[in-house]
Amino acid sequence: MPRRPVRLPIRNQFLFPLVAVAVASLAAVAVVNAWLATSRTRDRVEHQLRGVAAVLDASRFPLTDAVLRQMRGLSGAEYLLLDESGNRVASSGEGLSPPSQPTAPPATGADRVVLGKMVTVADRRYYHSSMRLTRPSAVRAPRVLHVFFPRDEYNAAWRSLFLPPLVVGGATIAAVMLVTHLVASRISRALGRLGAEVSRLAGGDFSELEPPTTDDETRRLALAVNQTARRLAEYEQQVRGAERMRTLSTLGAGLAHEIRNAATGCRMAVDLHTEACPAAGPDDDTLEVARRQLLLMENRLQQLLRLGKEDDSPGDQEFDLVELVEGLVLLATPSAEHAGVALDWRAPDSPILVEADPQQLSQAVMNLLLNAMEAARRHAARAAEALPHAGAYVRIELTANARGAELLVADSGEGPSPEVSDSLFDPFVTDKPEGIGLGLAVTRRTVESCGGTIDWRRRSDDNQAGETQFVLRLPTHPSGAAAHG
Repeated sequence: MPRRPVRLPIRNQFLFPLVAVAVASLAAVAVVNAWLATSRTRDRVEHQLRGVAAVLDASRFPLTDAVLRQMRGLSGAEYLLLDESGNRVASSGEGLSPPSQPTAPPATGADRVVLGKMVTVADRRYYHSSMRLTRPSAVRAPRVLHVFFPRDEYNAAWRSLFLPPLVVGGATIAAVMLVTHLVASRISRALGRLGAEVSRLAGGDFSELEPPTTDDETRRLALAVNQTARRLAEYEQQVRGAERMRTLSTLGAGLAHEIRNAATGCRMAVDLHTEACPAAGPDDDTLEVARRQLLLMENRLQQLLRLGKEDDSPGDQEFDLVELVEGLVLLATPSAEHAGVALDWRAPDSPILVEADPQQLSQAVMNLLLNAMEAARRHAARAAEALPHAGAYVRIELTANARGAELLVADSGEGPSPEVSDSLFDPFVTDKPEGIGLGLAVTRRTVESCGGTIDWRRRSDDNQAGETQFVLRLPTHPSGAAAHG
């Protein structure tokens, strides 16, 4: 069983090493500084006492209590002067007496005076030293000068050197800890927020988060999370679209198959009726119109049956694109006349040969024609009162050049709404209340499978309200391209 990892916040991962290094550095500096402070204090005090001892040893005036008290004021030490018999001669204070146990023999010169051992005099601790005076005074008997330097003053002296750097170091550590805590806490909060956002992404919520204002690694990580969210949202949309296409294909296949069979039966009945009952006159084409509409219904149902399936068509073949478009225009003419839309078919003078699947391409072109007719009809109906003479039209132009064939389908409609203009060719995108948004998606897939492209644009001028243009481009067959090159 794997060990459970110990939780250690990133704030502590930053803080603990820095504090440990700072404390260790401060401790090392404190030890060195304490040694230097005590050494310097001892040297300073001994130098001061040697100077006083030299002055007293070389003086020619009597060493009285008043003189020793003045020396105490200058050096901070207590002085006791004894004769050879150990009797008191003078002192800087009351209650001073030599130590009961000699700490060291008296120094024979001022330059040999040092801080001696610790002694207790009158309940106070002193560093004791002594020196034999050989003054050139009238008093010929040698005398011994005892020096008592208070331990409290000695400690205060070296602490005054040691404590300020220690306090500054401690304050520096506290400041470093505070700043590190603040910075690490900010990073920890940012990472915690990113962790929550990633968990939210895992739960299916792909909305983007607000990145930090500081341009650092956490901001870049937040931007990367946002980019991941966008890609996941796009992928989810693609997956859902594919699932809906697959579901629509599965559910609609049976219904479309039954309707197609019924339409085929109706067309066969019309054919039999045409053979049995000839037309009443040369201008009577009602049965032919009905037959064409049934063929159109069969093509639309065949298009629905192809949704979500692999391409099982016979394959690409060479054919005349002019003839194909002309047949589709003829097939759509009855519907256009019924809707009050004028079809303006501008055919080229010569054939345009392309190599593609004619059945799939017919469905794509027919879908463009029907969409254009519907858009022109709806716009004309809404603009009838404001522009009573504005007619609905659909213009079909087919041209060819060295780059390939170009089919233009333009209508007098008002065009797609801004909400769907950027994703017009995506599945299930439509601005028509009765639409399902599959026609243009299937058209684009069909055109791209034929090696072509399709896009749309909105054109307007000062004299017209404007028109919507769909442009379908296909590569031409080498022989057809040579004919139009």
